[in-house]
Amino acid sequence: MSRLDEVNELIAKRTQEPTIARIRAEKLFDTESFVEIGRYNDAAGVITGYGTVDGRLVYAYAQEGVVNHAHAKKIGRLYELALKMGAPVVGIMDSKGVALGDGLDALEAYGLMFKNQSSASGVIPQISLVVGDCMGVSSMVPMLSDFIIMSEENARLFMMSPSVFSGLDGKTNTYDTVGGASAHKRSTGLVHCTCASEDECYLAARDLLSYLPDNNLDGIIASAITDDLNRVDEALNTIVPENDTDPVDMRYIISSIADNAKFFEIHKGFAEKAITGFIKLDGIAAGAVACSGELSLALCHKVSEFVNMCDAFNIPIITFTDVSGYKKEYEQEHYGIVSYAAKLLYAFTSATVPKINLIIRNGIGNPYLIMNSKHIGADIVYAWPSAKLALMDKAAQVKILGTAADEYDKNASPYAVAAEGYIDNILVPSNTRKRLISAVEMLLTKRESKPARKHSSLEF
Repeated sequence: MSRLDEVNELIAKRTQEPTIARIRAEKLFDTESFVEIGRYNDAAGVITGYGTVDGRLVYAYAQEGVVNHAHAKKIGRLYELALKMGAPVVGIMDSKGVALGDGLDALEAYGLMFKNQSSASGVIPQISLVVGDCMGVSSMVPMLSDFIIMSEENARLFMMSPSVFSGLDGKTNTYDTVGGASAHKRSTGLVHCTCASEDECYLAARDLLSYLPDNNLDGIIASAITDDLNRVDEALNTIVPENDTDPVDMRYIISSIADNAKFFEIHKGFAEKAITGFIKLDGIAAGAVACSGELSLALCHKVSEFVNMCDAFNIPIITFTDVSGYKKEYEQEHYGIVSYAAKLLYAFTSATVPKINLIIRNGIGNPYLIMNSKHIGADIVYAWPSAKLALMDKAAQVKILGTAADEYDKNASPYAVAAEGYIDNILVPSNTRKRLISAVEMLLTKRESKPARKHSSLEF
């Protein structure tokens, strides 16, 4: 066969029915906007290209074979383009992993991919969609991205095959127990969003991109809105229960103040005392963090990771605070809660984006201090009349210091704390939306510099 015949055969092959990988890539983008790059490189086992998502430039790759050197080089070229253009990258994960016959060349392939991702971290948003197998060394690829969205249908994500674990032999749900979407959603916290089907993963990725900038140099850009910035919600005036131990519906509060009551939650189901996700306020994307009750190791990890991500991409942070202590379990100390609490403290103190704190109810002790308080650098701190702030809880202070109960209540009231300068204003709850919008818009031109350094030793 002549070279011309080989080329014609290859062209004929590529103009037949599209591969699964190409179909998947096209589902992510606006209709007929996907343009494939390196289309005739069949040896790579991956589809790469670019297109638009709601009119914005986005790059993507979709796996359809094992990872070899050609595979990695193709993804590397895609990253080079994305970094030059300052545009997000979405990876669609479904591969049995490394090409075993390649020997050490296979690890060279992965090394190239990992270097590309590391270089892009904090520069352009990276989203991984796990819609099939993602095992062994391949599992590191989504871990190096900013967000992981996983299908509950056929996706599996793990480093070591569950078949090698003792005690799991013969279990029909072995892979779901260890590497399925449900396990990662509730136990490991490795996956940011899970979707019932693969098609829903593409919709979730498109939605998530609407809250993210193209790159870390983009300023805060407001999108068009259809909601009233002065909208009030009378239900917020009575949402805090009279019983101090009953939970506050933080999801309702966040949705109430958001444009069109829309809240894109991140890590739902993991460390449930903390709620993290994205909202828009008068069209401006913001990261929302709500914490209730006692802080745990998982909660500190969840919130600090989210705060770091928001800071990397210039997304304002709004915290909704109701914290009263640390989870009192031996395991928390055994696994280093003090270290994770310190990293949460570091995440807030090092963030230079606009930081707003709204104290809903409890602001007690060390947890209040590290949860975006004015003491560690919050730009604006608001409180509801239901808030109370103190060095320790009421029972402890009465017992240890002998403080009278009525004196504690007086000194812990938001009005007394505001007189000390630690609260900027006390809000009527129903007016919270317009007050937060005003604060965010006032802080849009915030500029804050940190001492010159390569990086902090506390980043993780």
